[in-house]
Amino acid sequence: MNSVLSMWDVLLTPLYIFIIYLVGLRIKATQILKHPEYKYFVKGLSAKMLGGIAFAFVYVFYYKGGDTITYFNDSTVINKLLFLKPSNGLSVLFGNLSPENYASFNWNTYWPHLYIWSDDNTFSVVRYTTIFNIFSFRNYLPTTLLVSCFSYIGIWNLFRLFKTIYPKYEKVFAIAILFLPSFIFWGSGIMKDTYIVGASCWITYNFYRIMIVRKKVLLNLFFFILNFIIIINIKPYVIACLIPSMLFWLNQAYIGKVKSPIFKVLVLPIALVAFSFAGLYIFSKVGQSMGDYGSLDSAIEKARVTQQDLLREDAYGSNSYNLGNIDGSLTGLLKIAPIAIYTAIYRPFITEAKNVMMLFSALENLALLIFTLVIIFKVKPKKLVSITKTNPLIQYSLVFSLILAFGVGIATANFGALVRYKIPLIPFYFSALFLIYKIYQDSK
Repeated sequence: MNSVLSMWDVLLTPLYIFIIYLVGLRIKATQILKHPEYKYFVKGLSAKMLGGIAFAFVYVFYYKGGDTITYFNDSTVINKLLFLKPSNGLSVLFGNLSPENYASFNWNTYWPHLYIWSDDNTFSVVRYTTIFNIFSFRNYLPTTLLVSCFSYIGIWNLFRLFKTIYPKYEKVFAIAILFLPSFIFWGSGIMKDTYIVGASCWITYNFYRIMIVRKKVLLNLFFFILNFIIIINIKPYVIACLIPSMLFWLNQAYIGKVKSPIFKVLVLPIALVAFSFAGLYIFSKVGQSMGDYGSLDSAIEKARVTQQDLLREDAYGSNSYNLGNIDGSLTGLLKIAPIAIYTAIYRPFITEAKNVMMLFSALENLALLIFTLVIIFKVKPKKLVSITKTNPLIQYSLVFSLILAFGVGIATANFGALVRYKIPLIPFYFSALFLIYKIYQDSK
């Protein structure tokens, strides 16, 4: 059997699935009378677990290795250190990646990979996975299931958010958020993307509960901070996409509802300036924790370096694309912004798919492209703008999706990485498109 899999994986995985099902069924039974949308809860959970197992098998038996296995193995190393040297293990678990802590590893624990240890963002995946590794008794498939289910919490909350605001379109949101094949597959393994998509969905729900409806504020503030920490520790640039999206939502929620033209003329400019300064202030404070993404210049340079790295065929193969060189200027980035966004959302094309995994993503991209064109031609730009303008959640979803697509499209340069990096925008973008189309149909 493959070295990352053991007989314990075979024996324990069905037991973990059974326990998770029992918990899922219990949650559904206690909630479904008050919240009918829970009829999808176990189905979505089943899809998520299936996606996690499929992801694990593909990387073990098809790719025969990869980051997901490295993250698991390194989390096992930290797990062993926690039991042999608890003080050092806890120190590492909380992010102290000092030379002294690295020296505490030995032949009994083995050592984490240096290239992962030296990257705080990447090693955060190992730290978080260690928690699930403990509860899985150091077994790969059960760990994958637990990570997948943790991510599902955020995804489920995003589904509930859309359903709460637009209850008529429950089935549409179930398709867009819970059951899209590529989203389930690429967002369910032990990877950065699984943590990020769950945290991005969950923090959106927390933001809505805190700032828009102001319900269970303290509880949601706790989870907002937790998800914020997860995102900023793994992919800080996602925070840079979320902040302007949240400001758009706040503007629509508090300023957009004002009816008085006089009040709008007098107050709106002041409010917009206030929101802008608030955004800059938040970004400046957050920027200190964002490393390369804490300023525009460093973010552009990071994108340039990442793009050049991912274009290396010796490391990533020939399954790449090139939008042109990043010259380090904001003007240069803006020139290629439209094609970068288009690339991130709608590519790879079927003709660009060089393996089975890329083909599945390409087919889904083709369906999304056709659906987008149908919306543009049927809804018409004027009506599309009108619908977007009067629906804050659509605004939030599109702003977040387009900013993230812009960054991912420019920096990624490799289709294999692209299909993973764009995962966080998928439930937001698909849901926004479905919602625009449904609102248009109902208005006819």
